[in-house]
Amino acid sequence: KVRRAVADTDGLVLRYDGKLIDATYFSCSGGSTEDAVAVWGQDVPYLQAVESPGEEAAPRYSDSVTFTAAELAGKLGIENRGDPAGWFSDVTYTDGGGVASITVRGKTFSGTGFRSKLALRSTAFSVAAEGENIVITTRGFGHRVGMSQYGAQAMAERGAGFEEILSHYYTGAELVWLGEGT
Repeated sequence: KVRRAVADTDGLVLRYDGKLIDATYFSCSGGSTEDAVAVWGQDVPYLQAVESPGEEAAPRYSDSVTFTAAELAGKLGIENRGDPAGWFSDVTYTDGGGVASITVRGKTFSGTGFRSKLALRSTAFSVAAEGENIVITTRGFGHRVGMSQYGAQAMAERGAGFEEILSHYYTGAELVWLGEGT
């Protein structure tokens, strides 16, 4: 099957505005992909947030990590005092449902910065204080820009062909034979 798929698609490329695209992908979106601008700071017309249903059974769809207040404060470079339930405020979200920014004890972090400092699976997360612990629950795994591998699998299992899958995840990109239109 794999050899035939490779042979049947040899020479097909994805282009946007006449140029080859950067076909980024990742493991699992948690239900929605993300705009490139929200993750990398640069708008890419074909890398826009789209729904990605059917991933719920993916092994990395959701994850929770627990930090003590002292651990979280140390990782974020903030003071460890007061009730952790009151530490978090001003959460903003991206079009793809990820955290754009979050303020913790008066210090504002980008969603990508917060994810990096805490080694979270994605920027699609929620935070809950449970006593002296902070539980962060993520949806998805990876940067969430481009094609979700588990989302593509779910689409294929529902009968979508590769053309439909690619056009879904790479907004406005066209699938053409290499050399066509040049």
